[in-house]
Amino acid sequence: MVSLAASAGALGLTPALPVRITRILVAPIQGRYHKFVCMNAYDTVPKGHTYGNTLVRIETDQGIEGVGVMSYSAPDDAFLRALRGLLGANPLEIYSKKAGRILGRSRAFDTLLREYEHLDGPLFDLIGKLEGKPCWKLLGESVRETVEVYDGTLYFSDLWFRDRGVRAVVEEAEEAARSGYLGLKFKLGRGSKWMEKDAGLQRDIEVVKAVRRALGPEVKILIDANDGFKNDQEGAWKLLRETQSENLYWAEELYPEDVAHYMELKARMQKAGIKTLIADGENMLHASQFGPYLRPRRLIDVLQIDIRRAGFLGNLEMARMGEPVGAVSVPHNWGSQVGLFMGLHLAKCVRSVIAAEDDRSTCDVLIAEGYEFKKGTYTVSNSPGLGIRVDERVYNQKCRAKETVVS
Repeated sequence: MVSLAASAGALGLTPALPVRITRILVAPIQGRYHKFVCMNAYDTVPKGHTYGNTLVRIETDQGIEGVGVMSYSAPDDAFLRALRGLLGANPLEIYSKKAGRILGRSRAFDTLLREYEHLDGPLFDLIGKLEGKPCWKLLGESVRETVEVYDGTLYFSDLWFRDRGVRAVVEEAEEAARSGYLGLKFKLGRGSKWMEKDAGLQRDIEVVKAVRRALGPEVKILIDANDGFKNDQEGAWKLLRETQSENLYWAEELYPEDVAHYMELKARMQKAGIKTLIADGENMLHASQFGPYLRPRRLIDVLQIDIRRAGFLGNLEMARMGEPVGAVSVPHNWGSQVGLFMGLHLAKCVRSVIAAEDDRSTCDVLIAEGYEFKKGTYTVSNSPGLGIRVDERVYNQKCRAKETVVS
């Protein structure tokens, strides 16, 4: 029975009998970056080599399971109680659909899925496996063959490897370019904590200029200050003005979202002829929060709500809000290979989602198929769901003893 059901899902055959969720497993897992990642403007220590996630496995009575990860917080009692609301449910009735496309959350599960939007990950994976469709096809048709990504792992290496200084960042940038990345995001805001304010700003500027000299004009340079200029709007302006000749593609999180500050910044940029895009939104909890930054004037050009925190539907809502005023979307992702996959699926079927954020990490408990990186872009899996499954050998060795079972 189990093997037949699994085969039916793999072949895209809707199960003959109503399928039910019977059990949910929650367990800590560990991912690994491709290198030692240093710190950013708000960190107290480097990120290191690894990170933690919480794996969610939603099992059914027909032997098919959905796999995904939680957002950034650990599972608490409230979340585990809420998961019980999925037990006995037919996964194919959890979202509202039309012509095979998921439009939103069904009324019965609306409250639960708005409170825990990250459940879109494992639930979309499950529905895709049940219907034999990749997650992107649950939302729309393909709008691009491959999806552009950028390397988001360029942190304050110059401050950790002090003997190499700025060269440490340049060397990491050169490695990323050799590996095929056409867009690189650099952490700035050294003067907020790690250096004296003016010296930190000068180092930020020095890093940008050194990277441009090393990589040439074709590579996209993105900067992310992680709100490092929250008490220094003039410092943020000086940064943009003095790197104008480096043609920054976007400037992300210069300071906390503030309509007045962004209105002033946009006016100054327009007057100076600075065409750098403004990117922000990863700390927003709901897409509706972008409203004041899109009308009456577009103040954020690249919308970035987190892909795990807001899920597929929250990111889709964000993209649809921005599209009429010319804003594009790139879901924020950090510390999650699954988050990268989710971003790729969204960009595959939504034209205004122009790229995905790649933290270049892997997770040994997961087996993925259908993803290939080449020349700055990824192919997106056409396998059912997210194209991922659990490596049971690794799971039993590393995760089983720490799992929580909801049944």
